[in-house]
Amino acid sequence: MAIFHKLSKDDMKKVIKEEPKEQKKVNVPNLILRIVEILISLAYVVFFFFGRLMLGEGNEFATSLNFLAKENPMPWVRSLSYVMLILIIGTLLRIILKALSKNEKITKKTSVAVLQLLRNLVKYVMVIMFICLGLGLVGVDTAAIIGGLGIFALVIGLGVTSLIEDIVAGIFIISERTFDVGDIIVVDGFRGTVISIGVRSTKIADVGGDIRTMRNSSIGAVVNLTDRMSCAALTFPISPDESLEHVEEVIKNGHIEEIQKTCDKMEGAPIYLGLCEITARGVQMLLFIAACKEENRYDVERALFHGLKLLFDQNNIKLGHNEVIIDDQNTD
Repeated sequence: MAIFHKLSKDDMKKVIKEEPKEQKKVNVPNLILRIVEILISLAYVVFFFFGRLMLGEGNEFATSLNFLAKENPMPWVRSLSYVMLILIIGTLLRIILKALSKNEKITKKTSVAVLQLLRNLVKYVMVIMFICLGLGLVGVDTAAIIGGLGIFALVIGLGVTSLIEDIVAGIFIISERTFDVGDIIVVDGFRGTVISIGVRSTKIADVGGDIRTMRNSSIGAVVNLTDRMSCAALTFPISPDESLEHVEEVIKNGHIEEIQKTCDKMEGAPIYLGLCEITARGVQMLLFIAACKEENRYDVERALFHGLKLLFDQNNIKLGHNEVIIDDQNTD
């Protein structure tokens, strides 16, 4: 018989902690690139404010670097100044949006997906502005190109209706906050945690770490388990030889509410709801529930099972089990 273990987030964290330390090495090239970006940005700020003092009042390089100046003797320097300005402002905006997405007070009022979308939007705007500046530097009329791209995008959009459907659906998901990053949802029978909401697709990871990518337009009925308090439900098998009346008396006098003290993730004391099923072999299935948050449901189920097992063992109550019936047919 195969046994499948349910893994909670804490279980996954334990697994992650056991990963080799080599995977946490610093990305040296990326670190060097960041340092170079910071040094260049500082140099630009220094030359922008103090360039004329350092190089002289009539210096062409300092004059062109200052985009507020009317004179522009060196156009390529002026374009470089715009590039640096866009890079600094865009990077600061992305850093601020990233910090806001990690602030619980902010994310309660503003969707994490909205902040992520704004970060991506800033990046795309930066790229477009860089391209326009580059084309303008070589003498290309960017206004005409932008107008032509608008018509081209309209023609392409009419032929790619599925992409437009995904984008529109993504906008509605984000604006209406149907679910957010970090929510536990059920879509088409797949239960998992939302790890990202994009303009075109949404990614959901189950407790085993498997990630399912779904087109936004394909997401229909959604059950958001994070919006409400959940509960851990457990059916406990009792042997047919045991008297139900005696078992319920043990449960009543056994103070099952004490199980809550063994699990700080229980939001309420366990409750016995009664007999819910009798199997073909006479096994009596008793139903217990305990209030908890959805992300803690599997942990609470295990704690509940452990506490009830100890209680029944202390009172010599036999547990039931399902028997597999094999029908042997005699053949001539």
